[in-house]
Amino acid sequence: MKLRDIQQMLKAEIISGEELLDVEIERAGASDLMSDVLAFGKPGLLLITGLSNAQSVRTASIIGAKAIVYVRGKKPDKEGAELAVEKKIPILSTKFLMYRTCGLLFSSGLHGITDLPGSKGAVGKSEESAFVQEFGILGADFSRAGTVSLKIMEMLKEVGIDPAVVSRASIAAYEAEMNVVMYARKGTFTLSLTPAAIQMIVADEGAGIPDVELAMQEGYSTATEEMREMGFGAGMGLPNIKRNSDRFEIRSEVGQGTRLVITIDLKQGKSA
Repeated sequence: MKLRDIQQMLKAEIISGEELLDVEIERAGASDLMSDVLAFGKPGLLLITGLSNAQSVRTASIIGAKAIVYVRGKKPDKEGAELAVEKKIPILSTKFLMYRTCGLLFSSGLHGITDLPGSKGAVGKSEESAFVQEFGILGADFSRAGTVSLKIMEMLKEVGIDPAVVSRASIAAYEAEMNVVMYARKGTFTLSLTPAAIQMIVADEGAGIPDVELAMQEGYSTATEEMREMGFGAGMGLPNIKRNSDRFEIRSEVGQGTRLVITIDLKQGKSA
């Protein structure tokens, strides 16, 4: 279904993105809670919401939504409107209530999140309940070191995560990213965000850690002189990750690589 058809069906005002009304919409989801949108949202989603501040546009951008429909005649604030134009997210405003809006779209054949062909089931299952994004990290690329953790920090800020939690997650992410840059050929950094927790999984292809228990001791480091000259290798990386996590798992195999699982609770996380 084209966005133009949706606009006509909902008798919606076009707030921005008129040039994008021919985009195809395959699925829609509705919520005023942006944490729920992060949980069920998927790329290509039509977001239906009554939350008309900039937070809704930021969240739509993060999940890769194709458009936003504000219900009850709501319109975005100035910051949200400008951000939507910047991110190329069309915005419509309908006077219909959310219930009627969803009913009209569903009865017209627009799929929800879990009734698309190939869907894995209801929202709430672990594979359906997380917003997931993966980043690649190249070993020895010190010119770009830290870019992944900075992106993650900005993403968490944009969706309104508590600043103290963002700080902890950013520290853990940076230390994990630097471990890949310094000691591995390459790695993947997977961020998973649900209403309950932030989880970061960092897996690298590197030399591995011969003695994990020793590596976890503060001050222990195998950094080269070159790394030390650049300000790295104080032996605080893994301890810093553990200190800023609610749960921390590390598995390493010599000659194969290392895998870190970092979890920070959002409902009962410890403060910084």
